[in-house]
Amino acid sequence: MKSDLPTFARDFPSEARLDALVRAFAKGDYARVRREAPTLAKTADRDDVKLAARTLLDRTKADPLMIVILMLTGALLLMLSSYWWAHNGAG
Repeated sequence: MKSDLPTFARDFPSEARLDALVRAFAKGDYARVRREAPTLAKTADRDDVKLAARTLLDRTKADPLMIVILMLTGALLLMLSSYWWAHNGAG
């Protein structure tokens, strides 16, 4: 079973709710992880389980660099489209 887990989760502590979230993450059910991990991070009895739940939750968030690149790409597309429209344009 440990070999089916994501590499970063192989050293996570064994706890039923955390194990279920790790399996959901491995299957690509990120919505479940986003929904249940915050509760587990708040209510778990052990600190290592709380940390593991936060780690899982962090792994479902978008990479900040990718967000910046996406925004720059959108701005470039808008600028090029505006230039085309003003000079060669649809019309």
